[in-house]
Order: sequence, then C-alpha cells, then structure tokens
Amino acid sequence: MNMRLVSGAPLIAALLLTGCTLSPLARQTAAFSSATSFVVDNSEDAFRSAVRRNDRVQSALLVARYDTQPMDPHAIKHLIDAEGLRTRRTVLDGLRSYAQTVADLAGGVSSKQLDDASAAVGSNLVSLGSAVSATTPVGIAITPEQANGASTAMKALGEFLISRKINGSLPKTIEAMDPSVDALCKLLLDDIAVLRRQSGNDYEVLLMEQDAFIRHAGKDLQPIERRAEIERLPQILAEKQAADDMLADLERCVRQLALTHHALAAAAGKKDAPSLTARIAELSATGQRLASYYQSLPTATS
Repeated sequence: MNMRLVSGAPLIAALLLTGCTLSPLARQTAAFSSATSFVVDNSEDAFRSAVRRNDRVQSALLVARYDTQPMDPHAIKHLIDAEGLRTRRTVLDGLRSYAQTVADLAGGVSSKQLDDASAAVGSNLVSLGSAVSATTPVGIAITPEQANGASTAMKALGEFLISRKINGSLPKTIEAMDPSVDALCKLLLDDIAVLRRQSGNDYEVLLMEQDAFIRHAGKDLQPIERRAEIERLPQILAEKQAADDMLADLERCVRQLALTHHALAAAAGKKDAPSLTARIAELSATGQRLASYYQSLPTATS
C-alpha cells in the first residue's frame, strides 16, 4: 500500500509566522520538503499523462492498421503498464517522504501518524529494493549494474523512513543519504530517457502509417477528405514534440531534485556549495513549469 506523508513542513511554517525561532537546518529542510513534494506530485501526474497520450497514439495505429493487421484493442501495449506506474510512484513517494522526514526531524515534529505513514512508504521502498536485487524492477528496464545500485539506494532510504531515527547528527545523516537520493534520481532519469525514445518512435510510426494511408487511398478520397488527412501529418508531428517536451520537463525536474539535495547535503555539512536557496527556488520553478505544461497539452491524436 502506498501512503503519502502528512508533512511537518506546514507546522514549521506556522511556527515561523508566530515568531518562533527555528534552526537554519530546520528552515532549509522545510523548504526542500515543500519543493520536493510539489515536484513529486507533478512528476507522478506527468508519468500518467504520458501513458494516456501514448495510449491514444496506439489507438490511432490500431485504426490505421486494422484492414491489414486486425488487432484486439485490449492487447494495446501501454508506454508504462500498471506495475511500472506503481514502481515509479513508489520511488517518487520514497523521495518525497524522505524530504518530509528530515524536515520533521530538523523541526522537532513527531507523531504516531507521521511515524506510521513514513514506515508504510519505507516498507514499500524496501520491498521494491529486495525485488530489484533479484530481478529487473517491474516496468523499468535497467541493467544488472543499475539494478544493484538502485536496490541499495531503495533499501537505505526505506530503512531510514521505517525507523525515522538518525545515527549521530542529522547533517551527517543527510550527507550519508545523498548517494542514495542521487541513485534513485539517476534511475528515474535513465527511465525517462527510454520513455522519450519509445514515445518518439511510436509517433514516427504513426506518421508513416498516416502517410501510407493517404498515398494508398489516392483518388478514393474526396478533395476535402484528402486535405483533412494530409493536415493530420503536421498535427501528429506537433503532438510528438509536445509529448517529448513534457517528458523533457519531467527529466529536468528529477535532475534538479538531485542537484538540490546535493546542495542541501553540502549546506548541512557546512561545505562550499551553490546557493541552497537558489537551488530550492529552481526546483519549485521546474515543478511549476511541468505542471503548467502537461495541463496545457493539446488533445492527442485519436
């Protein structure tokens, strides 16, 4: 079962508004948690949107090929299957929950509800990590080497979420978790690269099918009908670009999440690093661009 944490960040913000003094680390982790949660929400929506748009492409291909290659509509191959979506959601929820947990710990926020929610997300992540160590994760095609790295990262992050405890100082814990956060972001980035290629290939096949249909139909089409079919060619190309732009924005969100955590870890360890405030602002901005983009996408070919 996947559960989303009730973040302690809003409580920390309320304390700031009432004049209570929080440590710099509490303020930093609260801001990081808020931006991460926003990005994760929009990333999960973007994955689902990519599937819906690609399903419409597959349906259009089914129509285009039906006379020569009759096909059961139930056999359409999704860009990401249900198990694959669950896998991605587990990873993203784990990153969100981690960000919320370090903010809670830094701000002294604790409750049984938070502990239970964190443990549930952590258990999902550990279970996925165990599965990855034995086989390629369901719905994500990666190499054995990538699987080993992802498995280690999932287990480390998951066990931290289950215990919600730190060994030593929180800054040291954040530094220690940075490689795990980076590995999970790398897993998602590699995955998105594969999805971009597959999505682009599917649109190109649809373009070829549409062109072949126009040429084969020839004089069987009335002039107005022929014009409408020809007009679909640039429309399909525009939809291909729109779908790829959305996945590119999703890629930028995940990359920025990794960079922002690097800056948080450096700031926690009081090391020289790019401005954490600037990184967090850019993370929020990339999340907003992704949200605005996929919500404004035109209706895909059907």
